[in-house]
Amino acid sequence: MFNKILLSAVLAGVIGLTGCSSEGGSSSGGSDGGADVFGTQIYLRGEMNDWAVGSQYKVQKVSDKVYMASAELNVDWAPYKFKFADSNWTAGTNFGYKDQPGIYEFGGDPVVLNPKSIFEEVKFTPPENGIYDFYIDVTGEAPVTYVKKHGE
Repeated sequence: MFNKILLSAVLAGVIGLTGCSSEGGSSSGGSDGGADVFGTQIYLRGEMNDWAVGSQYKVQKVSDKVYMASAELNVDWAPYKFKFADSNWTAGTNFGYKDQPGIYEFGGDPVVLNPKSIFEEVKFTPPENGIYDFYIDVTGEAPVTYVKKHGE
């Protein structure tokens, strides 16, 4: 009898833990489709979306520790300033450039990011109108960002 009660308690615990892990907060994505970076939902925030938090700007996991969000850009409105941040601009998940000038040149080297930035926005000028993919890569010693034309 004791073994049946113990087995039931263990199974109930496993089922409860499994149910919790499928809700938001997982590294593969929350229940609303975005991916967590360092345990927090991160968004592309910048002049292309008035710095707002929007579901279409949640980063998506592309590969292990590499995330991406897309935005439509118009050359006439460039350069665009942007960052990656959570909904509260929390230090530790507020990614702006680490060193000046903080400009990403299309096709150039990634810009190193500071996860505790305040006002350091990365600048980017698209070579043509279109949709661009903004990446945040946290695989190395320091996070970096780069931009690619959507579909390339």
